[in-house]
Order: sequence, then C-alpha cells, then structure tokens
Amino acid sequence: MAPASQTPRTVYAGLLSISAATLLLEVALTRILSVSLWYHFAYMVVSTALFGFGFAGVGLSLRRRPQQVPARLAALAALACAPAFLLGYLLYNLIPCEPFSLGRQPLQWLWLPLCYLAVSLPFFFSGLTISAILTRHAARIHGLYLFDLAGAAGGSLLVVACLPVLGGSGTVLAAAALAAAGGALVGWPLWRRWSLAGAALAVLLLLLAPGADSWLPVRISSNKIFGAIIGDSQRNLYSTWNTISRIDVVRTPLARGGERRDILIDAGTALTRLAHPTAQLDQLGPGEGDEDFFYRLLPQARVLVVGSGGGREVLMALRNGASRVVAVEINPAINRVVMQLMADFTGRLYQDGRVEVHTDEARSFLRRLERRFDIIHCPHTISNAALASGSLSLAENHLLTSEAFADYLEHLTARGVLLITRPEAQLPRLFVTARRALERVGVGDVSRHLLAWRQPARGPSFYAGFAMARQPWRIEQLRRFAAVLGRRHLEVLYLPGIKEDALYTELLRSAQPRQVPLPFTALVEPATDDRPFFNQRVAFGDIGWDDIMGVFDRGRQGRLALENRPVAEAVLLLLLLQTVLVAALFILLPLGVFRRRALAGRGRLATLGAFFCLGLAYIVVEVAFIQRLTLYLGRPVVVFSTVLGTLLLFSGLGSAASRRLASARMSWLAPLLAGAVAAVVGLLAPGLTAATLAWPAWGRVLLAVAMLVPAGFMMGMPFPLLIGCLNQGFAERIPWAWGVNGFASVVGSISAVVVGMAAGFRVVLLLGVACYLLAALFARLLAGSGVDERSAGT
Repeated sequence: MAPASQTPRTVYAGLLSISAATLLLEVALTRILSVSLWYHFAYMVVSTALFGFGFAGVGLSLRRRPQQVPARLAALAALACAPAFLLGYLLYNLIPCEPFSLGRQPLQWLWLPLCYLAVSLPFFFSGLTISAILTRHAARIHGLYLFDLAGAAGGSLLVVACLPVLGGSGTVLAAAALAAAGGALVGWPLWRRWSLAGAALAVLLLLLAPGADSWLPVRISSNKIFGAIIGDSQRNLYSTWNTISRIDVVRTPLARGGERRDILIDAGTALTRLAHPTAQLDQLGPGEGDEDFFYRLLPQARVLVVGSGGGREVLMALRNGASRVVAVEINPAINRVVMQLMADFTGRLYQDGRVEVHTDEARSFLRRLERRFDIIHCPHTISNAALASGSLSLAENHLLTSEAFADYLEHLTARGVLLITRPEAQLPRLFVTARRALERVGVGDVSRHLLAWRQPARGPSFYAGFAMARQPWRIEQLRRFAAVLGRRHLEVLYLPGIKEDALYTELLRSAQPRQVPLPFTALVEPATDDRPFFNQRVAFGDIGWDDIMGVFDRGRQGRLALENRPVAEAVLLLLLLQTVLVAALFILLPLGVFRRRALAGRGRLATLGAFFCLGLAYIVVEVAFIQRLTLYLGRPVVVFSTVLGTLLLFSGLGSAASRRLASARMSWLAPLLAGAVAAVVGLLAPGLTAATLAWPAWGRVLLAVAMLVPAGFMMGMPFPLLIGCLNQGFAERIPWAWGVNGFASVVGSISAVVVGMAAGFRVVLLLGVACYLLAALFARLLAGSGVDERSAGT
C-alpha cells in the first residue's frame, strides 16, 4: 500500500463500497428483525450499528501509537468485513434469543446481549476499516469522508432494489458481497492474492444471494405463534419480501371442508384474510353481520376501503350492493396476491367493474381525491399475536390521528359513515379523537354521531366496532342495529338513546377526558401526526417495575393483548438500558482506563461536551426528520432510505467543503449554523408537507430531498472541523472525541424514540437543535482553551 501521504484510488473505491455495504446491511436488518422478533427490536439495529462503529474507533485509539495506522491493519480489517457480515448474521440466527421469556428462562439474560453483540460484529469490522482509513490518511479526511458518506447514502438506497428481489437473507449476502469487493479494493496495493480471493468471494455471494432465503431462512422467534406455520411447506403457499414487509400466504383446512387462506405480514405482526366468495358475486345475497348493516343502511353506497388487505371488505361492499368500491392498499405485494396469484381463490374480485384498486398511502391518496364516499371502511388487520407483543405500540399509524379523522370527514357525503374495527381497549381513544374532529367541523352534540359495540370476552375484548356518522343517528336506525347485534350475540357499548355505557358517555361530556377513570389501562388522548402512536397503551411515566417484569414473564404470546400490558414500552426501556450499559462498558470504560491522562489540562469539559452534544444532535435530528416524513413519503423503508441517504450524502459534501473554511472560529460557528438550519427546516416542513401531500410519490420525494439538502450539508461540517481543531491543540484527546461521540449516538438513537412517544417529534427536533447550540457553546470554550486560529486548519 502507498505511504500514508498518498491515498491510492482503490482505497477511495473500497471505502465507498464498504460504506455502501454497511448501510445496506443496517437497513435490511431493520426489516429482518421486525420479522424475526417484533417491530420494536428493529430499533436495536441502529443502536448496535453505532455501537460497533464506536467500539471499533475506541479499539483503534487504544493502540500505542493511535495516530499511526499501518497499511496492513486497514487492509486486514477491510478483508475481514465480508466474513464478519456472514458470521454475525449466522450467529444471530443460531442464538435462541426469546426476549419475552426473560422472566421465565434465566438463560435469556445471556442470549439477549450475545444477540446484540452478534448483530454488532459486522459493524465493528466495517467501523474499524473506515476508522483505520480515515486515521491513516488524515490529511485527506475531507475527501475520504465524502466517499464514506456517499457510499453510505448509496447503500441506504440499494435496499429498495435488493429486498424485493433477493429477500432478507439474500440482501445480507448482497451486502457481504459489496463488503468483499471493498475489502479487495482496499487490500489490492498490499496483498494481491488475498484481494483476488475477496473478489472471488464477492462473485460467489452474488450468485448465491437470489436463493438464500431457501437455505438460510430468517429465524422466527417461538414467541411468534405463526412461526411454525410459516415453516410448514404444506401450509405456506407463497412468500415474498418488499421494502414494506415480508408476506406469507398460508392455508388452514376447515373442519366443514375447504380451506381458509390468510396473508401473514412480518411473520404475524398483522394478518389479513383472503376473500373467498362461495358463489358468483351476483348470486350472493346481502350479509347479516354487524358491519354489513351499514352497507344495507346506505343502498348503492360509494365505498372507500382503507387498507383493503385480502379483499374481505371489498367483497362485503359488493355483496351488499355498493355501486363503487375504491380499495387502497399500501403494500403492492398484497395487491399482487389478491389480484393475480390468488385471483381464482378470491373469485377474481378485483376484476369486477365496480372495483378500482390503488397501491398507495391512504392519507396521501385521500388528499388527491375530490370524490366523496358514503362509507369509509378502515378494517382491523393487526393480529392478536401482534397486539400481544405490543410491537404496534411503536408503529406509527397516521390513519387514526386527529388529522386523519378530519380528512375522513371531509371526504364523507352528507349521509356518510366512517366504520372502524379495533380492539375494545382502543375505543376510548377513538371516541376522544372523533369528538375532537367533529367539534372542529362545528358539531355541537357529538354524542348522537357515534356508535360502539364489541364481541363479549373476559376483560377488554379483542374485537370491537366503531362508527361515526356525519349526521346524527336516527332512533329507528339504532333500533335496527341493536337487533342485528342481538342476533349476532354482540354486546352494545354505546348506542345513543338505547344504551350508553357510562365510560363513553363521560368521555364525550368531560372537559378533561384524560381524567376519566378507565376499567383498563389505556391512553385516551387523541393521537396526532406529531405523536402518531395510536396503539401506545400507557405513558412511560405510568410504567412500574411490576409492569416491566410482568412483560418478560411470558412464553408464547397468544392472547396477551387481553391483559393489556405495556409490552413495547417495557422492551424499549430494556433496550435503552442495555444500550447504555454495553456502550459504557465497551466504549467509555476502556478510554477511562487507558486514556485518562489525555484529559489532563484545560478544555477537558469542553472537549467531552462538544463531541457528546454533536453525536446526540446528529442522531436526534435524523430520527426527528425520519418520523416527520413518514406520513409524507408513506413506505417506511423509502422514508429511511430517502432521509438517511440525503443526509449522509450531503453531510459528506459539507465535510468536503469544510476544509476550505477550517478555523477555530468556524469550529463553533458550524454547529450553531447546523442547529439553525435544522430548526428552519423543521419549522417549514409541516406546512410544506401538508400542502403537498396530494403530490405524486416522485414529487414528494424530490421535495423531501430539497428540504433535507441544506440541513445535511451543514450537519456534515461540525465534526471534521472540531476534529481538525482538536488535532492542533489537543491531539491526544481525539480518541475521547470519537468515543464520546459514538456513545452519544448509540444512546441517542433509542432515547429519541422514547422522547417522541412521550412528547412528540417536534420536541425531539427541538432537543436536537438545542444539542447543536450546546455543542457550539462547548466548541467556543474549546477554541479558547489553547487552539488559535492560525493553527486550526486541517
């Protein structure tokens, strides 16, 4: 390899490739852990990736001469990346980690941190490679940092192409192939033979990737009761991945003959049953169920089905005489199953002339639509097992916020009805959300507009129905509906003038609905687009130790939903605690033991404060932007890729540009400007996104990128400027700078989500901006501690 003063082009290319591989793996693992465990454990990927980077940087800095990195170390780390990718993924699949059994199986307290370390392994080696290259070629850090972040941006976009084609395990192999190619490029000037072997490994992995899911399946936790069904080739008819989810079509033989077919989403997080008409549509009579009643009440109804899934609600609308049915489903894989792969089973339902099908995010679709509907039907597709896991408590649901209800009301006809099915424990929140929406459009007495019923059960029922009408219900309509419920053995909860449960009556009358006592634990304040966690069951401040221990004293999560425990909240707190402890143990403790003397002298607090605040600020602002644009862009992985890709790419460009601006003064002005730009973007974003939500997808992506460009550019400047400043006056503190920055990033990734759930993502963004301002203050103190402007250049 060339001397450190020279940087071969292959190193630039290798750095680009390894960075792309790392981000491709990180985004893919967020989807894989959602399938393997539950949605909330996907947050573990971000923290473990940051932990791997931080630990690698600390490990490198603890060498006797940390500023002198030999070429062999960088090449060896690069060549080890691909094997580490494969080994880490294999170990994750082999470790029998069952988080919900922590209270029942003491060994799980060992498996969980081992699982964390297994996921960290690939990121440790890629972090070691990147740190070694940046340290060895420090004179060119601005250009190298650009290639690093540009590669990361490309990797975050690659997942959109890889997941649908290669599946979960195949995408991991593709990431490993990219890493092998990068290792070959970095190692080429030094070890030609090993580099050729790395190139051969890259080709082999690319050849194996398309079929990897068949011979290296994702391990599905036994806490997911559908795992055994998915692994049964006799029952699993079809499986595929895309950027939204993994879906499996499974069949269940019926005792009376025939079979039922269900679409499982993320191995049981959600479930939607495929429609299966028993005769030709024109031969089917009207239905007699509770939901059928509203279709019979409104003849020739024009219907919008939000989240049409397997098509059962579309079938319901057609058999009850709907004149037009608009089905909106965000997941293209589900629409493909219903329209093509299982078209014979569904009676070619979507080929009916009265049906139009759209693959789109429902809120955005509604904003573009000028038509009004007699019925807007939002069916409940979340499986009981998913509710039991609590995973959806952390899932954003922009279809049930106050703003969403306002959109629904705007698109209902004068006789229109909004029909929703949810678990009973969520009815109080639906009532207060509907109350707010109706009051905002001038309805005085909202009590005459709402209905609620449930399937009888012990404790809060799993199934409950909710209806909101534009016009007050007439007493004859309510009596007819009460008769339908009686025939179906369903229980009336709220029918104005017939039966009014005291709880729901009080929720509609009270000036302070939050203060109304409930017979079960539930949040009753309306969800908003800023805090879209409709499924969140309990505020963090109300969680006790007994609640946490109760969550982890479970085996298979069958009907824990009925027990209404704060599962997701407890898991998030556990992940936060584990993250803090592991990061402190492997990042801060080694520095404290081996690099304590580096903090001697002036500017100690300023150094630690500046880099801690920078690490916290970047990740917190990033999380806030991701959440802010989730509704706007729709698909989670598209959001993640767009935000992460744009921020990383333009942060790289900002880093490259900062070289010309390097000075002690700029080292504290840069974080100040970064915070100011982030604040301006955050201030403008709500209005811009609301005004353009009806734009087509490509237009929304372009506007999102345009908003993020200035923030990303400015956010890329402070870190290299501060490192350059520190290098001139306090070079021995650079390991501490990397370590503290990494620790803050690890902790901030989960803390931002906790704050978002508790206070909203507007507060999260403000917290990020405040961290940038504090970083500027500490950097100003650092600049005055012995670094003068003449020596601050890099």
